[in-house]
Amino acid sequence: NSGKWGNVERTRDSMYWESLDMSYNHAQETGILFKQHTFVWGNQKPDWIDSLTPEEQREEVEEWIKAFAERYPETDMIDVVNEPINTPASYRDALGGSGETGWDWVVWSFEKARQYCPKAKLLINEFHIVDNAGMTAMYLQIINILKEKNLIDGIGVQSHCFSVQGVPPEIIKSNLDLLAATGLPIYTSELDIAGDDTTQLNDYKIIFPIFWEHPAVAGVTIWGWIYNRTWRENTHLINSDSTERPALIWLREYVESHPMGMMRPVAPVKRSGCRITMQNGLDGSLRLSLDRPAAFSLRILSLQGKPAGPRKDLFLPGGTHNLPPPTAGMPSGVYIVIVEDNEAAERNIWLRAGAE
Repeated sequence: NSGKWGNVERTRDSMYWESLDMSYNHAQETGILFKQHTFVWGNQKPDWIDSLTPEEQREEVEEWIKAFAERYPETDMIDVVNEPINTPASYRDALGGSGETGWDWVVWSFEKARQYCPKAKLLINEFHIVDNAGMTAMYLQIINILKEKNLIDGIGVQSHCFSVQGVPPEIIKSNLDLLAATGLPIYTSELDIAGDDTTQLNDYKIIFPIFWEHPAVAGVTIWGWIYNRTWRENTHLINSDSTERPALIWLREYVESHPMGMMRPVAPVKRSGCRITMQNGLDGSLRLSLDRPAAFSLRILSLQGKPAGPRKDLFLPGGTHNLPPPTAGMPSGVYIVIVEDNEAAERNIWLRAGAE
């Protein structure tokens, strides 16, 4: 909730950033990806926005996006518009309304996000997509408009219990395939599965692999996992006594035995300085291509963002270099490997399978 406009600016021109600061700073310190949720949404908006004139509304939305961008310049991803179909912003006419494209207000929002947040990957986010081909078709209309204008970098599909439980797997996969045809990465942005221990476990075994193993899905976000801190009852994965529910025990084992490829790239989040590109060999080695000489560090973290291996500081001339597997000798599993220019110029992040 900390990144929603209604929480940040409850009183006009008075911004509350403290909770969001904690998340952002923790992500920066540990190398965890930071995604902003969200800029424009019909819910959790400031109460005062609807009383303004259209011109004032537009100015306030732009002011909000600009203020966020100035405070959090290294944001990795942003849900620019959340639920444009199911919960459109009440002030959308001030942003262009339907306009020529039918979705000009969404286009305007992405244009402003691209203007003020040039480093971030821009995403759209919506629910009842993976279970509804009609909604997927409408969603694709918006996505393709944004894609033609080079304004979108990924597709968010909320995957709450009411959208995935009881839905035939072939329907979910079919809708993912339709979205994948755009060539954009898909992010399973809000996955939760409800029920008693047995129901939740059985449904996780059916549903989670559909997303995890789909070639176009770049990541899965569990939408809350701690007892009494999830938005839907019985969607938690950790009990009040800190014990793990059976679904989490299974999930941990499944992810470790089904890594998302040898290395799973996430787009660079910093743009200046030395350009670093990475590839992996079949043996897990790293191939780095540098456009100039650079001093950089290589860090290995667990999926929880904790150090899992020693940091290595290296200096290499420009060109292509082959490095030995960074996780050689480590226990089998999935790790985050971060290669970072020590001048804080660019950071590439990969998910890496552990020792073969």
